[in-house]
Amino acid sequence: MNASELSLDELSELIEQIYEGASEDVPWQRSLEQLRTALQANYVTLILRPSTPGDPGFMVNAGPVETWAISAYSETYYALDPFIGLPSGEVHTIAELLGEERWLESAFYQQFNAPLDVFHVMGADLHTTDGIECRLRVCRPHGVPGFNAADKAFCARLLPHLRRAVNLHGQLKRSEVERQLYASAVERMQIGTVILDNNLKVLETNQAAKELLAENDGLSLFNEGLSAAYRRDNQALQRLIKQAQEERLKQGPQIAEAITLQRPSGRSSLGVVVQSLPSQESLEGKQPAVAVFLRAPERRASVQQQPLRQLFGFTPAEAALAIQLAHGNSLDEAGAQLNIRRNTVKAHLRSIFSKAGVTRQSELAYVLHSSVAVLGGRADGERDTASRMGGA
Repeated sequence: MNASELSLDELSELIEQIYEGASEDVPWQRSLEQLRTALQANYVTLILRPSTPGDPGFMVNAGPVETWAISAYSETYYALDPFIGLPSGEVHTIAELLGEERWLESAFYQQFNAPLDVFHVMGADLHTTDGIECRLRVCRPHGVPGFNAADKAFCARLLPHLRRAVNLHGQLKRSEVERQLYASAVERMQIGTVILDNNLKVLETNQAAKELLAENDGLSLFNEGLSAAYRRDNQALQRLIKQAQEERLKQGPQIAEAITLQRPSGRSSLGVVVQSLPSQESLEGKQPAVAVFLRAPERRASVQQQPLRQLFGFTPAEAALAIQLAHGNSLDEAGAQLNIRRNTVKAHLRSIFSKAGVTRQSELAYVLHSSVAVLGGRADGERDTASRMGGA
């Protein structure tokens, strides 16, 4: 089968695969395989990030490409490739641009393409509205006809779809990077997040929330939803959750409501904030509907030395002591943890107070935990709690 023999259903499936390729683990792998079959090619390559000195780039290949070829192109042969800089959105062949004689004489053909049994090459360069540059290359072996006008026309019809899909892929990747960045910041602050769907069932939780729910101390999972330990607390929690759901359905303002939940263990109450999420009218099925934020007082973000030294000018010894004090240890406990004498602790403390602009340990803890230093650390509330309680 070749491109001209594709049925409308087969063409529709190929275009569908192009759009689905934007969210595949290996983007466009399946659609490139379909394109390779349709164009009777031995290889099809989509270069999503061209190689440059110091950057191997990123490409997706369809066909029996050997590992050495991928490495060789990314490290060396990209610099010899004459088939680059094509007019955006236009389909060309290597024979059109160089002529067969120059192509056969080129070092790129002789050293790289010939060993891979690549003789005919057709391609197009794409530039998206977001500034993404990618290259589509279709190859055929020796001893078969080259690409004709019908092949080029078929490829040209697919390019607008591929360009849109690549643009969508870039947007998805940026959104994912932002999501991971914000999620990481929330984790470091030891804030638990629970997302409830439109049926008020738990749809997603972050690690901090999973740990708090696993403790079953004031709040737990029940029938796939959230349930407080005490009846009065649970009634208040369910009322706020249902209220948030109603606000979402009314498309009203996203107002956050807060309550505290008592814990059977006797530890300080959990802080809970409930907020509705924007309604997505066009979507069906399970939708994110309500966000529930959790905070346990004993869980604190871990403050790391390097950010403190950069922000406040602490020496390594001062930073180490400041961290101990910020985590609630007394001067004697901090000195024992760091194996330093009390007089040395006091000397460091005077310098720390001066550099941080505070006069009391409580003020120091507030300044450190309110600073961006917590964003450079890792969430470690349990270890901090253990150290204050004298645990391991």
